[in-house]
Amino acid sequence: MYAPCQDIRRHPDGSLDFDFYRRRATKLRRQARRKFLRANAVPLTRALIAVAAIVAALYLAPAADGVGWNGGKIGINAAMVYGTVVAGRS
Repeated sequence: MYAPCQDIRRHPDGSLDFDFYRRRATKLRRQARRKFLRANAVPLTRALIAVAAIVAALYLAPAADGVGWNGGKIGINAAMVYGTVVAGRS
């Protein structure tokens, strides 16, 4: 049994038109890559953006003890409450 007759692209001199098949293969690869990215990368990107937004919100939230943003530096805040600290004096 023979395979059904397929149309084969040829140049007028009878040689195969490799450029036609190369372009077609490139187009099919591009379509497959685009389909893969839409199926996998877009949901992953959305999840990463959501995680980044949550982390940013938690980082910028004021501290529970009221000393400033994200806890602050307790040593610096304590020094400000009791006045200016001069080195070498008590």
